Amino acid sequence: MKASKTKAISLILSLLFLLFLLFLIGWIPRFTQKQELESQANQVDLPVVKIETIHFDQKPSILTLPSSAQAYHITPIWARTNGYLINFLHDIGDRVKEGDLLAEIDTPEIDQQYQQSLADLEVAKSKRDIAKVTAERWDALIKKNPEAVSTQEVDERNASLVAAESEVISAEKNVDRLRDIQQFKKIYAPFDGIITRRDIDIGSLISAGSNGNPQELFQIAQINVIRFFVNVPQAFFRSIKNGLHAKVKIQEYPDKTFEGTVVRFANALDPISRTMLTEVDVENPNYEILPGLYADVTFYFPPSNKFVLPVEAIIVRTDGPQVATVDEQLVVHLHNVQLGRDFGSTIEVIDGLKENDNIIVNPTDRIRDGTKVKVIN
Repeated sequence: MKASKTKAISLILSLLFLLFLLFLIGWIPRFTQKQELESQANQVDLPVVKIETIHFDQKPSILTLPSSAQAYHITPIWARTNGYLINFLHDIGDRVKEGDLLAEIDTPEIDQQYQQSLADLEVAKSKRDIAKVTAERWDALIKKNPEAVSTQEVDERNASLVAAESEVISAEKNVDRLRDIQQFKKIYAPFDGIITRRDIDIGSLISAGSNGNPQELFQIAQINVIRFFVNVPQAFFRSIKNGLHAKVKIQEYPDKTFEGTVVRFANALDPISRTMLTEVDVENPNYEILPGLYADVTFYFPPSNKFVLPVEAIIVRTDGPQVATVDEQLVVHLHNVQLGRDFGSTIEVIDGLKENDNIIVNPTDRIRDGTKVKVIN
């Protein structure tokens, strides 16, 4: 009886153990699968980000701005006397040196006035000589016989001499003036350059001066040095210094780069565009660069030793600009940053980050301080 009872208990325990084994065999895979599904679900729900380890920028900053070539000097040439054009010795495109004869003007009226002034001068000299002889005679007479003439008469003769001498001086000045005007019959180049325009022909009536409606004779441009004016943005104005080198590229010279130098800048920013006018000069001894050509002027600034990040990495919210970093546990930390220069696709960060920080380069609206993320790169 006792043996039968023990056998029954053993059988029941065996059945229970068997049922427990069957339960474990069926439950463990399902539990494992559930855990995997929950883990996958959690991973799918995490924001997916790309990160980049940042370092201090050791490369020079590059700024390229548009500009147009301008002659170093460009000036219209006017006549300084009236007349008719006899001949012009240079035409558009000609290279000229300072002092080269450009044109000649026939001035018949001035020539006649000059000859008349010479005659007037001779008449004035003759009158002066007569007045001088007369004054000397009266002076000698009053000294020899004071009773013979009055002092007033002597003074009148001396005054006539002074007036005659003044007339001689006036006539000489008139001769000099007309002689100078005669010299204006020849038009000379004021500096080395190239003739860019000619607005006169042989026989043209020439009017003096630049006021009223006179005709411009030539236009001459000095292009052995070319000026490029650029508008430097506010973010870079502190980097502009006299002597700063720049490179100039012109589309028509694809294989050539021209070297330029900053020679002056406005030291003031335009209140509307927030830019500073800056002049870059380029030597042009072979006249390769012509006024009016479009060009790109590139400045190379020294390394800033700051962080330069993609603009997409900057988070703009009510707290100001921020950058998101990720720690070793893949947890997000938001940092308030101070921005510097804007390079277009990248931007300078002056303060708020440390070297070797892992920043998120594609933050979304889901990124918050303390958020856990999934890194895909």
